Amino acid sequence: MIGSGIDNISELDKALKGLRLGLITNGSAVDQALRPVLDILHEQYELCKLFNTVYGVRSEFVYGERVPHYTDEATGLPVESIFSRECTAPTPEMLQDIDAVVFDIREAGCRYYEYLYCLANTMRACAAEKKRLIILDRTAPLGGAQVEGTVYPEDLHTMVGDYGLPNRIGLTIGEFACYLNGEYGFACPLQVVPVTGWRREQDGGETGLPWISPSPNLPHVTANLLYAGMCFVEGISNLSEGRGTAKPFEVVGAPWLKSEELARRMNRLELSGVRFAPVYFIPSSSKYRGEICRGVQIHVESRRDFLPVRTTFHLLDEIRELHPDTLEFTPNSYGHDVKPVESAREYSFYIDKLMGTDAWRKGKKTGGQLLEEGKAALERYRRTKTKYHLYE
Repeated sequence: MIGSGIDNISELDKALKGLRLGLITNGSAVDQALRPVLDILHEQYELCKLFNTVYGVRSEFVYGERVPHYTDEATGLPVESIFSRECTAPTPEMLQDIDAVVFDIREAGCRYYEYLYCLANTMRACAAEKKRLIILDRTAPLGGAQVEGTVYPEDLHTMVGDYGLPNRIGLTIGEFACYLNGEYGFACPLQVVPVTGWRREQDGGETGLPWISPSPNLPHVTANLLYAGMCFVEGISNLSEGRGTAKPFEVVGAPWLKSEELARRMNRLELSGVRFAPVYFIPSSSKYRGEICRGVQIHVESRRDFLPVRTTFHLLDEIRELHPDTLEFTPNSYGHDVKPVESAREYSFYIDKLMGTDAWRKGKKTGGQLLEEGKAALERYRRTKTKYHLYE
């Protein structure tokens, strides 16, 4: 049976007993019996304080809701925000009365996901204050064998890309922390409580573990897989990625889109593991709220064969060819209202930040060309990451 770090009782006790603990978590972190990690640690160990990243320690808030300090009602523990304009990691004051920080959050296996950077920033903070960081590991939601996409530029540092990551990273959160220590010299006192019974090729739909959404628009494993590519659409202001519908990232469209022709074009490409069908939908929120959108639905027929980043690049290439000069791009101010990250390079548009380049937006290169040019860097990343594998 596959178990998460929280289910690995003997290793959990070795790591946590006798320590004053702070916990970074949210409602996605549960054990095999669906009990929140927060409550388990409060009952069994000396849990002193909690840290909120995006949605609250029990996922009780909506995205963007500013709650810098509050008290968790069930435990009475204080909660500090580490995802705000003021800070993106625990401050020295927050860490001074604890021995170790525990990190347990389900993430999405993609470089855009903010939890990766919350972890990285926490590692830096723990290194500076000589505090132990204990990660309760979880299986890689998109599997640990497949990597895909383009590698993020080393001189570009953002909350949606950094550390030479491809779109689909192929690491557990614990392995990612080891990668940061090894490749980027974080020198964080790190301990990983491992998962049990998991094989690298297994994705979130093959583990038998309960799927608890890491965020509201990833309600199931297929949406999570699609997100690895379809996140790009967040950078196009007049194209809906299905937010506000029952099929986030499974549908894409707009009132102006030629849906039948787009579906025909995409099916002619015979991309692996997927088919496309015309669809109409009305978002209840986000882009085109209350308007009829014409688009396509992405039907994933084989998760093992499907390549979400390649598929999305082809989809965007076809949309631009079908509707030249129609796409409008979201300003770079879109996204996280958090303390800015210093970067050697800045972009004016959010899609450039997501892709790590402005070449696609400017029409200099197709998505297929970007993937082809990025093959060597992706292969280097693939070789590098194997040094930090904790599981076969």
